[in-house]
Amino acid sequence: MTIRSVAAALLAVALLGAQPGQAQTLASDSGQHGWPGHGGGIGQLRLIGQATLPHGLEFQGTVVGGLSGLDWDPVNARWTALSDDRSATGPARFYTLAIDYDAQSVRGIRVTGMTPLRDKAGQTFAPGAVDPESIRRDPLRGILYWSSEGDVSAGIDPSINIASPGGTLRRSMDLPRRFKVSSDGKSGPRNNLVFEGLALSRDGRTLFASMEAPLIQDADIPPTPSPGPVRITAFDTLTGKAGPEYVYVTDPLPAGGSGSFGVSEILSGFGRELLVLERTFIAGTGNKLRLYVADRAGATDVSRIDSLAGSRWRPMRKTLLLDFDTLSGVRLDNFEAMGWGPRLRNGNPTLVVMSDDNFSATQITEALVFELHRPKRGD
Repeated sequence: MTIRSVAAALLAVALLGAQPGQAQTLASDSGQHGWPGHGGGIGQLRLIGQATLPHGLEFQGTVVGGLSGLDWDPVNARWTALSDDRSATGPARFYTLAIDYDAQSVRGIRVTGMTPLRDKAGQTFAPGAVDPESIRRDPLRGILYWSSEGDVSAGIDPSINIASPGGTLRRSMDLPRRFKVSSDGKSGPRNNLVFEGLALSRDGRTLFASMEAPLIQDADIPPTPSPGPVRITAFDTLTGKAGPEYVYVTDPLPAGGSGSFGVSEILSGFGRELLVLERTFIAGTGNKLRLYVADRAGATDVSRIDSLAGSRWRPMRKTLLLDFDTLSGVRLDNFEAMGWGPRLRNGNPTLVVMSDDNFSATQITEALVFELHRPKRGD
C-alpha cells in the first residue's frame, strides 16, 4: 500500500511502568506537551485496580459475556454494557452493571439487569441479524446509540442505530455507500472489521463511529491488516446524516510481526480530541493494547474521498497515553469496551476499560479502573 502525505512521524510519549495503586507518570522528549487543547502535561493515569466476572455467569436466562461496549449512565448511576452475542446464547442485549470502586480500590462487579435489543416492531433480532459492538447513552435525551458490524460474508450491512432507553430501535444513521456491503467484494467493509467504536460528543450533537480496519478500497492489505488508514466518521445525531470524516493510522506490530493494531473503541475527550484504544493479538505473545489521544485539528476531511489509496490526506495526530504492557500485575485480554465513569471525591474523572471474553473459557471479563489526573491550566 502506498499512502502519500501521511505525516512523517507520529508523536509518541513514553510511559513508565507502575504498580497498581501508584501513579502512572508520563514523560516526553518531544516539544509537544499536554493533552490537546489544554495547558500543562498530558496528564497521568493511575490504575486503581481491577475486577472480573465469573466465566459462564448466567443472568435472566442468558450467559453474560462478549462485553464489547461500555457506558456510564449518570442519571441512574449504573453502567450499560453491550454484549456482542449475535443472538446465539440469548437475544442481542445489553446489561446494567454496578462496579464498586473508589480512589483506593476496586471491590467488584455485579450484573443488575438485562435488556434485549429490539427492532422497530418490538421483536428481538433473529440470530445473525446484528453483531452489536459499541454503545453510548445520551444522558440529555436518554436515548441509546449502538453499532452493529452486520455480517459482510452474509451480505448484511453494518449499522449505527438509535434506540429508546429500553432498547427498541427508532431509526438508523444514514450510512454512505462505501460502508455498505458491495456485490463484487472489491470495495466496502471487511468482514468483522467494521464499526467497532462509538464516541458521543459532550453536547450530544455528534456521534463518532470508528472502523476497526481500513475499507477494502482504502488499503490493499493481506488478510491480516497491515498499518493502514482507519476512518472515523462524525454523524449528526439530529439528522442522522454523515458529516466530516477523518483518518486514524494504527500502529504497526513490533519488529518481525505481520499486520497491525486495530481500533477496538473510541471515547470523547474533554475538547476536540478522542481517546482511541488500539488492540491486536500476536500468536505466541498474546494481547497488545495501547491507548492514544487523537486530535482532529489539521486532519483532512476525507468524507468526499471514496478511496484513500493514492489520494492525498493528512491523518489525525495521535499521542500515546498508555501502553498496557507497562501495567504490572494485570492480565491483558481482549479489551474493547471503554467509558468515563463517575468522578472520585477529589473531583478527578475515572476511566473504565473492559475486556470481551468471546464466551471462551480461556479468556476473562475484566474491568480495569483508572483515575485521570488532568493538567491544570498554566502548569
